[in-house]
Amino acid sequence: MARHIIFVHGRSYKPEATYLKRNWTEALGHGLERDHGKRVRTRYNGVKKTMAYYGDLSNDFLSKSSGTRWTKKKNDADKLDRRETLRTLKTYQKNEFTKNNYRNVKDYSAIFDNVADIISGPLSLLGIGDALIETFAPDMAHYWDNDKQWGSDVRWRVTVPLERALKAGDDVLLISHSLGTIASYDVLWKFSHYGEYQHIRDRKVSLLITMGSPLGDDNVNKQLKGADLDSDRRFPGNIDRWINVAARDDYIAHDDTLDNDFKKMLKRGLVKSITDKDVYNLAVRDGKSNPHHSAGYLITPTISKIVKDWLD
Repeated sequence: MARHIIFVHGRSYKPEATYLKRNWTEALGHGLERDHGKRVRTRYNGVKKTMAYYGDLSNDFLSKSSGTRWTKKKNDADKLDRRETLRTLKTYQKNEFTKNNYRNVKDYSAIFDNVADIISGPLSLLGIGDALIETFAPDMAHYWDNDKQWGSDVRWRVTVPLERALKAGDDVLLISHSLGTIASYDVLWKFSHYGEYQHIRDRKVSLLITMGSPLGDDNVNKQLKGADLDSDRRFPGNIDRWINVAARDDYIAHDDTLDNDFKKMLKRGLVKSITDKDVYNLAVRDGKSNPHHSAGYLITPTISKIVKDWLD
């Protein structure tokens, strides 16, 4: 049985798959070596890693919806900024991912907090949050447009590598971020309940890590696969353990706890554990604090400890 880490990236514009995978792999690998030594890094280096990539789909949709093309120049600038962000993140030691250091890098518009409050609060139950999601995260809103193929195409990009890994009997660690946590959840639900996936119905992801996830938001929760069901079919049954990691001030993960939203999974024995953890994301992009940034999550001591335990 092979150890296999499958990464699922999040929303917004993305560089090409090879670069993004290298960026994620290095962020996680650096945290492991920093906190747990070279032997753990060596074990991590030997694990199979796959990026479930749909960035080309995101780039195409966002370019068309905004009327602004994702050019090679913008792509190169994005890669340079990601490289610089990771370089800076590597300067922090294990004990420096703290509230005080986060305050030192925090420099973002308070509008994000206000938007998140409206999206996640009681107003979301009235549907007001849907319009705001469409404005501030149009690709997330587009994911649920059943008149379009886009959400299905995104799920397919996750389906192919995950189905292959489970069919092979791999010990799978699924690490997803932002919109990728929604796509991952929906794909796991399909594997649990769609007839065409009977051949892997008894195969489980040994650990699901969700980072910067909006799955706790009422607007998101009601759109998930199986959300309108009351039986065990409401939830996926192929997750062994689930750890959710949310950064302070990450507006996409504004409702930062999932154990309360998915407690029925625990009660029904569909998952062994659901654990919520909070972190300080010290990433700075384009000169501003970005607590939603994926590499900023992956390099935290919290994530490195979780992955180190999985490797042991």
